[in-house]
Amino acid sequence: MSVLDFSVCANGQDYFLAPGRYRVEADEARALLVESSRFKESATREQIWDGFERYMGRFFILDEHFSDVLQGESLVHSVWLGGSFVSSRVDPRNADVTVFVNDAAATAIKGKPRAGWMTRAFTRVHTEREYLLSALEVRYRPVRSVFDLEELEHTELEYLRQRGAWDDWWQRCRPAGAKDAPTLESAAPRRGYLEVSL
Repeated sequence: MSVLDFSVCANGQDYFLAPGRYRVEADEARALLVESSRFKESATREQIWDGFERYMGRFFILDEHFSDVLQGESLVHSVWLGGSFVSSRVDPRNADVTVFVNDAAATAIKGKPRAGWMTRAFTRVHTEREYLLSALEVRYRPVRSVFDLEELEHTELEYLRQRGAWDDWWQRCRPAGAKDAPTLESAAPRRGYLEVSL
């Protein structure tokens, strides 16, 4: 974990990981984002991480409940963490989470009793209030090759479009205090984010 450090000051105020996506285990993410000595005075980080674990736990409960339907598949393919939670800010308000939901698995349980939570899982008000997360869904679909894009189905192209869009977005950084719409000046990659293995 020592290779990951908040060393890039991209907005004149907070420090971030260098641009890129960094794959880490959940315990490594917790060590960096919650347990680090730099956050010992934080009033929010432990609560946010607890919300993240409870939120992901809901998916794991559905995995277990529908194990006969899912046949070894998991509802969540991967998770990206970004925003101020993945920065030097001592007290971020929430964590930005992009959840790559296995489209085949989610389709297999759709409409079944106890699967209804999936309809609220990405409702901003619900996730902010209950889990301190700003959660976004990307439907994961395996794509054999990207060399002949004209041969891909619409759903495959949509997956690639969303994946690329959020990869671009989580590496952007608005100037300190800016709350306006994104600008071309803030479009260049200036910070990194985490891909958390579950």
